[in-house]
Amino acid sequence: MSKVNSNSMRVLSIGLLLLASTGLSQLAVHARPVKPVNKLQSAEEAPKDAATILATARTIFVHSRTGLVKSEVIESELQKRDDFQRAGLRLTKDQRAADLTIEVRRANFTTEYPYVVIDSKTKLIVASGKVNSLFGTAADKIAKEFMKQWERARTPAGLKTKK
Repeated sequence: MSKVNSNSMRVLSIGLLLLASTGLSQLAVHARPVKPVNKLQSAEEAPKDAATILATARTIFVHSRTGLVKSEVIESELQKRDDFQRAGLRLTKDQRAADLTIEVRRANFTTEYPYVVIDSKTKLIVASGKVNSLFGTAADKIAKEFMKQWERARTPAGLKTKK
């Protein structure tokens, strides 16, 4: 066994006596419950509707699982779009700070690039699609399709036009 320093034992004993004398119940009285900073931080109050999640999101993280279309290229294409700028959407490199994550991959032996948009809090898939890189770039098409889906989610149900 290791030797215990007598000063360390004295300090530990004094600390225990102080805790016992003040009483743990007194410490609990002064503790305050922690409230969420905003309503969406509470799991019970988080929206479960994909359209609501998509429409209220503001910060996006882009993750490409393919070397053929880099995350930076998709981010650049999103930032070039006027509708992205007008919407007040932001891109982030911190996945934990994002409201949404756009994940892109490439289907094997094809020119198709499926993507999913995932809510960071609930991990629900709120949008998805697939673009083809023929006759254009996949990054531009992903940006265009994502913004179409975002606009549809923002449009009230009564104002949607039938095609």
